[in-house]
Amino acid sequence: MDAVWVEERLRLGEDSRTEFKGVAAAGFDIDAGDLAREITAFANSGGGFILLGVENDGRLTGAGSVEQADRLMQKAVNVCRDRNLPQCTFFKVLVRGNLVLVIEVPSFSPDRPYLMGGRFLVRQGSETREGSRDELLQVTQSFDYNFDEEPVRGATPDEIDEEAVRRFLADAYGRTPEAAETARYLRALGCLAEDDTPTVAGILFFGRDPQRWLPDARVSAVRFPGIETTSEFLDRQEIGGRLPDQFSATADFLAKRLTAPSRVAGWERLEGGIPPEVLREALLNALGHRDYRMASQTRLFVYDDRVEIVNPGGLLNRLTLESIRLGISQRRNPRIAGLLARAHTAQRENLGIGVPEMLRLMRERGLPEPSFTVEGGHFRVMIRSR
Repeated sequence: MDAVWVEERLRLGEDSRTEFKGVAAAGFDIDAGDLAREITAFANSGGGFILLGVENDGRLTGAGSVEQADRLMQKAVNVCRDRNLPQCTFFKVLVRGNLVLVIEVPSFSPDRPYLMGGRFLVRQGSETREGSRDELLQVTQSFDYNFDEEPVRGATPDEIDEEAVRRFLADAYGRTPEAAETARYLRALGCLAEDDTPTVAGILFFGRDPQRWLPDARVSAVRFPGIETTSEFLDRQEIGGRLPDQFSATADFLAKRLTAPSRVAGWERLEGGIPPEVLREALLNALGHRDYRMASQTRLFVYDDRVEIVNPGGLLNRLTLESIRLGISQRRNPRIAGLLARAHTAQRENLGIGVPEMLRLMRERGLPEPSFTVEGGHFRVMIRSR
């Protein structure tokens, strides 16, 4: 998102993906209701861009100083949060000496449709209008889009580590393709878009530096002393890198900071503590099912008596906590989930056991079943060790 991109939008004018909003006449401010109306319409219509600091006729009047643009950005953040609209992305761009605040409304959200005052709004051409019943029905049925297949804007094929791709293909499929064939495999796996731009799945699984593009796609792991959350901790680690590396490093963190007591009954040694298969399955689910659109990392909390994993993203569509316990699931990131499953199958790791098996293993150890809760758009699993 740069000045050249903004100049091109100014030249072409408003359309189904672009809206201009002048703010200078209002003292570099904007009506919250007016902004919510445009975000709602774009969110229901495949996303778009709102340029604050540009008049309806394309004249560049600016969004004021950096401080004034920051206040506009915070107002837009509050509008999205308070009205349960999708999380937008914000860019400040300097164009001909004027600051323009660009609000990018995401192209898809599983929470669609969005309503404003009970009305279903859509964007058509340069007009925001109330949608028809047929348009509403079409939106409610369009859940075939997945964020992990979204191209990462600005990324090039050079961001993909071809050696990591070859290792994966050799382990998972027993094939080491020539360099010229790599792109074909990546497109088939959903890691490259049709124009060879790396997708979210491609960056997270094979990127040279995934956090450059998705800075919150990481795990924050903390070991607390005792059973309470305190300002002090025994250990803390920020775990980044590719998803397979995050999985391995987080599993190592757990293995080194959890005790696994055992006892002898007759001639048999009985293992205690949380079964490692349960922890690794919970971790695999966290990395595979988290909402990578959210500006929040996966958090792992280790206490003396339990492990908690808090993951960005609530339940999809009609899933309930009870249906999860029964083994019913819906993949938020089918490309990522498939890659993780294939990678760990190739490594012969006992993963993909499912929630019912996690419950069974915990009962066999004489431990409480894991509990699942949804809090503030985050999914929490609590696994007790005693």
